[in-house]
Amino acid sequence: MSDNDIKKDFAQAYERAHAYWAPFLSEAKTDLSVMLGDQWDASAKKYLEKQRRSALVFNKVRRVVKLIEGYQRKNRLALKVDPVEGSDQTTATQLSALCQWQMQSCNAYHIMSDAFAGGALKTGINLVNLYVDYSHDPLNGDIKIKRVPYNRFLLDPAFSERDLSDCGYICRRELLSKDAIRAILPASKRHMMDKLKPKGVADGKYEYGALARGSAGDNLFRYDEFWTRTHKPLTILLDPSTGQSLPWKGDAPALERLLSSHPHLKILETMRRSVELAVFVEDQLIHQGPEPGGLEDFPFVPILGFFEPEYDQASWKLQGIVRCMRDPQTEVNKRRSKMLDIIDSQISTGWKARENSVVNPEALYQSGQGQVVWMKGDMDQAQRLLPPDIPAGLMQLSETLDRDIMEIPGANSELFGMAESDTMQVAGILAKMRQAAGLTILQDIFDNYRLAKKLVGHKLIKLIQANYTPQKVARILGQQPSREFFTGDFGKYDAIPVEGVLSDTQRQMYFAQLVSLKQMGAPIPWKAILDAAPIEDKGRLQTMVEAEEQARTKASQSQAALARVQEELARARIRSDLAGAAQKQTQARKNLTAEAGERVRTARDIAEMDRDQLRQAMPIIRTMQKEANHAPDHHPGTRPVFP
Repeated sequence: MSDNDIKKDFAQAYERAHAYWAPFLSEAKTDLSVMLGDQWDASAKKYLEKQRRSALVFNKVRRVVKLIEGYQRKNRLALKVDPVEGSDQTTATQLSALCQWQMQSCNAYHIMSDAFAGGALKTGINLVNLYVDYSHDPLNGDIKIKRVPYNRFLLDPAFSERDLSDCGYICRRELLSKDAIRAILPASKRHMMDKLKPKGVADGKYEYGALARGSAGDNLFRYDEFWTRTHKPLTILLDPSTGQSLPWKGDAPALERLLSSHPHLKILETMRRSVELAVFVEDQLIHQGPEPGGLEDFPFVPILGFFEPEYDQASWKLQGIVRCMRDPQTEVNKRRSKMLDIIDSQISTGWKARENSVVNPEALYQSGQGQVVWMKGDMDQAQRLLPPDIPAGLMQLSETLDRDIMEIPGANSELFGMAESDTMQVAGILAKMRQAAGLTILQDIFDNYRLAKKLVGHKLIKLIQANYTPQKVARILGQQPSREFFTGDFGKYDAIPVEGVLSDTQRQMYFAQLVSLKQMGAPIPWKAILDAAPIEDKGRLQTMVEAEEQARTKASQSQAALARVQEELARARIRSDLAGAAQKQTQARKNLTAEAGERVRTARDIAEMDRDQLRQAMPIIRTMQKEANHAPDHHPGTRPVFP
């Protein structure tokens, strides 16, 4: 495409976008003026000036805007990366640490809060611009984030998606110095700035932006960016056996050689979405090429307020919180100005007296308690003037308008930290629940902001993978990146950007997560928590804790040794008792055996006696048998020798 064709496309795109968004830009400028306090239009100011009245402003809008903005700033969440699968934990942890460092190093959270306030609350839209700055690191560059106000860009009127996926082009303008433009341009195009000079005559574009040279300096150049979405043919190699695919970036002969050596591979022809950038300086085309950061997408993320893409009028389809408060605020200013005019246009207090009717005329100008005015003649010659009363209806109307300003956008008294009734005692948990219920009305705005932060995370991961070398990643993380770190689709299939506890570094986030798990009852040792604690003089505290743990370990070891000795003594005592019992049992068995042997011998001696001797000995035997049967040490299983 020739330079003239690019200029023609840029001019047509700008005219088409400007014609569509001009009503919105006018309304957005009025919204911002109302929030800042410029709440009277030119005709109203002229009318008040003719009546010698001041254009008083009682800005209630700022309070509501700052309330919602303050809530967002107070409840910021960090951007981190969580793995989809457990095997991707190492790479996700490294990406999370790098994103956390990146967001902190370029003050991204503060910039995004400014974009939330300027877009979602005040005007309806702001852009967050991610770019690579090579001023301090010519090799890798440094990723930066910048807020783009509503009046410095124009979007494709056909866009309807909040991620700009269906946006065809973006026009953007800045006023920059020659050196700043040289730092942005590629090295091969910087010499083109040598012959250019800033034109003092405005071209009439971006009339709603604060882009007038004037006080900013006449040496600034009009720097225009024209981002267009393109579709280029893409060849994909597919392995049917494994289902894996890979984009082919080589030439046709190399592809033929590859297919001849691997005939099982298949070729798929498709279209790849990309983005082209054209840079104009003072209406001169300086650069034209692909998106410089390696995103192959717009380096912009919109932060939107109320967005209804199906509505046809641009002035109403996109707006912020201020829009619905403009009319009540205007009426508040009018009614309060009227009340003050009623008071100022009449003599509030004083005297009406005839000439020479007062002894001392200066007494009529006295104020305070107990003052006396001496009269010469009749008392009717001097009458006191009483101040007029403001109609009660005006006071009630003013209070109603004050409530409307707060209630129409979705705010209530609970959000300001006060109950609806001063006499009602409200528990802390109940007040917190009411505050959360009040914010439910604004949940869509906070959801838009969370979506914008997630999109920033995806683009940030792509920029890191496309621009940072392994050496820079290792320098930031203190360790070598994993094998999957630079995989292009890792941020799509293996990890996702999510919100987490905001801290200055990932170590602080890790500490907060450990504390949370400890409170939930997880078996986490205190040593691990102290090692991760981001506190001052942590080494001294760790030394004291280690000394105490060693002392506690020695004490527990002594107690364990004492317990073992006592256990051994108890076991020895038990063994001794068991041995004594066994010895007694053995002796008892010996006694029984001896007794049985004695009885056997006795029986044998008796058997050897003759019958006469047996007859003579029978009474003795019976007596012995009776004694044996009634003996106390008789064993139950032992039978008598004789029946």
